[in-house]
Amino acid sequence: MNTRVVNLENALGPVRNGIKAQELAVAGTVVSPAALHSAVKYCWVSVKTKAVLVTFDDTDPATATQAGVLLAVGYEKEWSRRTVECAKFVEAASGQAGVVRFEPMSE
Repeated sequence: MNTRVVNLENALGPVRNGIKAQELAVAGTVVSPAALHSAVKYCWVSVKTKAVLVTFDDTDPATATQAGVLLAVGYEKEWSRRTVECAKFVEAASGQAGVVRFEPMSE
């Protein structure tokens, strides 16, 4: 599959191509990304500050049992819209909140 990054330098302030990037603060409470713009088919996902746990099967990632997938700081990958919509995040270590950024892409 070939994709083209629409807004490689997307900032949260200015709108690029009509769509803003989204940053999700991930702490001790399970959170999910906000609804994506209807034109978004893929997102470039990156973990910015601290490691986070994520699940995609409608279960809550539990820090005590290390359930879910650990995404380390510096993780970057393209996710489909459906993957983003299914994701649930929580901090990987108690008291160490992280930030996950979702940058819209198109085919």
